[in-house]
Amino acid sequence: MFNYSVAGVGTLKKLIKPCLFIFSVNLFLSGCTSTEFGTPENKISTPLTSLYSYQIMDSASQTALSLNETVSSLEDKNVIFVGEFHSHQGAHLLQLQLLEALYKQNPKLILSMEQFTRDAQPILDKYLSGEYGEATLIDEGNAWDHYKGSYRAVVEFARKHDIPVIAANSPAMHVRCVGQKGMEVLASLPKNQIPWSARTLDFNNEAYKNKFLSFIKKSGRSHGQNPEEQKRRQMNTYAAQLLRDTTMAESVLLAMEKYPRSQVVHLNGSFHSDNHLGTVTVLENMNSNLKTTVFSPVTVKDDKNPSVNIKEYAQGDFIYLLQAMPERYVNKSKRNASIRKLIGKRMQEKCEL
Repeated sequence: MFNYSVAGVGTLKKLIKPCLFIFSVNLFLSGCTSTEFGTPENKISTPLTSLYSYQIMDSASQTALSLNETVSSLEDKNVIFVGEFHSHQGAHLLQLQLLEALYKQNPKLILSMEQFTRDAQPILDKYLSGEYGEATLIDEGNAWDHYKGSYRAVVEFARKHDIPVIAANSPAMHVRCVGQKGMEVLASLPKNQIPWSARTLDFNNEAYKNKFLSFIKKSGRSHGQNPEEQKRRQMNTYAAQLLRDTTMAESVLLAMEKYPRSQVVHLNGSFHSDNHLGTVTVLENMNSNLKTTVFSPVTVKDDKNPSVNIKEYAQGDFIYLLQAMPERYVNKSKRNASIRKLIGKRMQEKCEL
């Protein structure tokens, strides 16, 4: 059931700081590539020589593109979603080089990030202006544990080129409380916390809901629950996911109002933007006039002779190919013990609003 070819339990621990554990496990599983029997593949001539390597593919033509060719095609886009595997350095190198190239083409950029939450925006702003140092940003801004290795480079590029950086996500405690108690819990937010999360969620996107709930069901968390309790918990978990999607979409729109005529680069885990679902759908429903584009990561089986499952092109307007991460665990008992430990820790966390 569990396959850690994309990310191991150690990296999961870093990801799940703002997420529900079970969904985080399945989020990583959703990034693993697999070729279904009988599904055609598109062979790519360029080998991936290291974990930092990537190859951008145009999904419409199913052809490889250079970074410059890619950036030229993005000139008229309002919002560029760059989905990522949080622990993959190839994804982070793409993000940095894409940001650099977009800046050369048009310096009016906004960097929006899932990896910081709205309550941290004042800390982030003071870091960007030079009032705070990096240790303060990391400690008081609740930066993700792998900030230095994964996100420091893009934030530093933005800081040195006066690119606004948006802390786009909903606070971890808000997400946790909605996951445990439902959206009603947000009615009891302290007044100063009300602006930190979206207030209205759209539960009507059946494609996204079905995709999300299929992962929840596979997790096995419904074991021992009656159908009514099972449905309630699943919908609360989905509400927590939508809270993050909707808060990020709102944050992008607010940033565009504050910095008009700027192009937005938004970084998020690929589940939030694959197939133009999640945050992308919410944003497009908020403003149907926006031109959006999605980058989605895909890992390959053979680094020397990479190929793409034809169905994977549907994940984004562009996909970018990456080497698969090494398996964190080979021994099944050690893997399962680590999973049990992390689940136990998540189960002990309480809503403290």
